[in-house]
Amino acid sequence: MSDWLEVGTDTYVLQTAGERLNTGLVVGSQRALVIDTGCGPRQGKEILAAVRQKTQLPLVVVNTHAHYDHYFGNAVFADDGATEFWAHQNCASAIDNDGDAQRRFVSGAEPEMATGVGDAVEIVVPNAIVKDQPVLVDLGGLTATLFYLGRGHTDGDLLVGTPSTLFAGDLVEQGAHPSFEDSYPEDWADALRHISALRHRYQFLIPGHGQPCSDQFVKTMADTMSTAVRQARQSIRDMPSDATKAIPVLPYGPEQSRWFIKRLKETQPQHH
Repeated sequence: MSDWLEVGTDTYVLQTAGERLNTGLVVGSQRALVIDTGCGPRQGKEILAAVRQKTQLPLVVVNTHAHYDHYFGNAVFADDGATEFWAHQNCASAIDNDGDAQRRFVSGAEPEMATGVGDAVEIVVPNAIVKDQPVLVDLGGLTATLFYLGRGHTDGDLLVGTPSTLFAGDLVEQGAHPSFEDSYPEDWADALRHISALRHRYQFLIPGHGQPCSDQFVKTMADTMSTAVRQARQSIRDMPSDATKAIPVLPYGPEQSRWFIKRLKETQPQHH
């Protein structure tokens, strides 16, 4: 675990080891908001212990999206007394539908979570739902805004804005290629442009993983993705049977590029 990094008044970010997951903490006068809970009870307990060094207030949880490293620690927070778990409606459905299927991804780091046997290993499905309208969460003297910019890294990515900071979840990724497995590449590029345009409102922008980012970083990520969409589209048109020949020209690693092409084919509107 790293130390808490202060990103604005009463707003902090903690970077966990391994996945370099960023957990956010926003502390009001009555409640505190925890953004993303880690990949199982071991990591969840470490995150909770770090939170408790900062505040003893009752906790509210936000899951930015339905990938295991962002919500598998939820049960630890439920055991600590949290009853309000926020997410976008698509994220909540995905957790409900395939939470158990994601357990296999943590067999190394979180064996108890992987087998579902042990303390705080149940899948806690978010029960406080954001749809297309922003939701304000009053923490006492400080309000966090939960909002959705459409499909991107997944179909249920939630952003969290505070007076100083934007927590962008895995819509923004620093220090590694973006992950496209559940993505909507074309929409994602649009969401990134939207985030980049919001930046005058926030002093800090925190990605789901890696170091705090500038609006220029986000804009570059958007431009790179739009270019990749054009290049891959061209390849799909030229070589419908084997668009993977485009992999060498795409700006991502081979594995990400393969997923990128697959998702572009699956998610693009069919032109007849």
